[in-house]
Amino acid sequence: MVSTLKLLKPISADVVSFDFHRLAYFLDSCTAAGDARRGAAAHARLLKLHESLGGSLSLWNKLLNLYYRCGFAPRAHQLFDVMHERDAISYNTMISAQIRIKRNAFEPLRFYSQMLADGVKPNNITFSSLLVASDGMKESHFVEQIHAHSIKLGLNSDEFVGSAMVNGYERCRGLKEALCAFEEIAELDSVSFNIMIDVCARRGSKWHAMDIFSRMQREGNGSFDSFTLTSVLKTCLEKEDLRLGMQLHGCAWKAGLVSDAPVGNALITMYSKCGGGMDSMVAAFRRVLEPNIISWTAMIAGLVQNGLAEAAASFYKEMVTSGVMENEFCFASVLPAFSFLASLVHGKMLHCRIVKSEFSSDVMVGNALLDLYFKCGSLEDAQLVFETMRSRDVVSWTAMILGLGQHGKGRGALEIFGAMESKGFKPDAVTFLAALSACSHGGLVDDGLRIFNSMVNHYGIKPKREHCACVVDMLGRSGRLKEAERFIGEMGIEMDPLAWEALLGACGIHGEMELGQRSAEKIIKLEPQKDGPYVLLSNIYAERRMWEEKEILRERLDASGLRKEPARSWFSGLEV
Repeated sequence: MVSTLKLLKPISADVVSFDFHRLAYFLDSCTAAGDARRGAAAHARLLKLHESLGGSLSLWNKLLNLYYRCGFAPRAHQLFDVMHERDAISYNTMISAQIRIKRNAFEPLRFYSQMLADGVKPNNITFSSLLVASDGMKESHFVEQIHAHSIKLGLNSDEFVGSAMVNGYERCRGLKEALCAFEEIAELDSVSFNIMIDVCARRGSKWHAMDIFSRMQREGNGSFDSFTLTSVLKTCLEKEDLRLGMQLHGCAWKAGLVSDAPVGNALITMYSKCGGGMDSMVAAFRRVLEPNIISWTAMIAGLVQNGLAEAAASFYKEMVTSGVMENEFCFASVLPAFSFLASLVHGKMLHCRIVKSEFSSDVMVGNALLDLYFKCGSLEDAQLVFETMRSRDVVSWTAMILGLGQHGKGRGALEIFGAMESKGFKPDAVTFLAALSACSHGGLVDDGLRIFNSMVNHYGIKPKREHCACVVDMLGRSGRLKEAERFIGEMGIEMDPLAWEALLGACGIHGEMELGQRSAEKIIKLEPQKDGPYVLLSNIYAERRMWEEKEILRERLDASGLRKEPARSWFSGLEV
């Protein structure tokens, strides 16, 4: 080991005069600076002074940590193997280092076994580190073994161990076991409460999260922080959660946390998902003292998700004007706004900014660009984006299949589908729906049936109602109406109005009155609140010049209390 130090240049002579405390300080400085060369020189000095420096184990531990922090794992292993004495800090350093470098999930366990064999008593840091290591293991028995060891040593009630145990059980066993581990902690602090609340949020358990939050306020004298509120706000995902989200907003006001970026970002997301409206989102955003890129992205994404594309584009313009630079998530969030507006000019301007940035090769951004160009009708640009993408995922292939199919390029869509399979990508349910839709619009019935059978028999994907309706539409468009009706019966979807709507639409295309009437009656029975079947059947009567039947149907529609929703037209006057 000493020979490895000869490769390094010696440090200045003043190191020779270092005493124990100055050498300890020097090693800490080298670790902070990541300076392995000077640290190795201190190592040489430590070897010379080993006999004269009593109680120098802490120095060897600092040296271990230095080598690992500087990326010299083999040298740290060499040092650990020749150390005459080791304590819990020595082993904790090795265990933690193995977790950081993530070489082997079982390597920390090997050091722990050696620790026990050497008679070194583990402490709370040991168990906390081992439980972090359990993240790379699928087996729950590892967490249970560590739990048992911590109980034997009386450390299971320690807040550090308990909090790590909560995370470990949540990963391996679920929320119920995590809650049990939480109850074992003797003295709960804010970290313990925050971890438990975050676990509940990750598991989607809103009421457990709120229960722990209420308990935290009772037992902790009302103390909570930004992390607490952001975790609880993550559980507000539906419209019925709006009232709860507003109560949490009130808690943030009382605690003076509404100006913190993490809380503000969580409030923006909550209002966008729970239907709080644009005013609530904007108010939460404006309260943030220093909005970051996450704040802007949350605002833009929330507006887009609520159909407020023009407002999202305006916010994006304000963000760029203020000097905040986009990241990949921001680009992927704002591109759908221009897709919704079908604004090709603005989309290309944004594409230019993406090319100039470091995110042009990001898959998520590339997929959003594909969607933009297809929705703006520019197939050539979409094709160019797809061909120049450095990496693709299933979403990329699906976007191409869907886009080509929507533009009547059924054969092209099937070629992309075939290329996707040949390159080893596994189509998912959405991919198959896109391929079936392409076959339907392109009149490729036999290809569509082949793809449907492949989805069921080869890939083992259970057809959803959308897949079945697409097959019905595909058969119906090609005039195979009886076959489409038979398919509905064979698939057992007679009670699905979506399938009958597809068949009714096909009957309208081919002027098939009798089957159209049956389909319309099925829909009216299943969904009496819809006016669509009345309108479609009325159009069939009009095509056949069956004015009397059309008038009777109209009277029936009026008697039902339904009103046909008037159509609208619009144009974009967007200024960005």
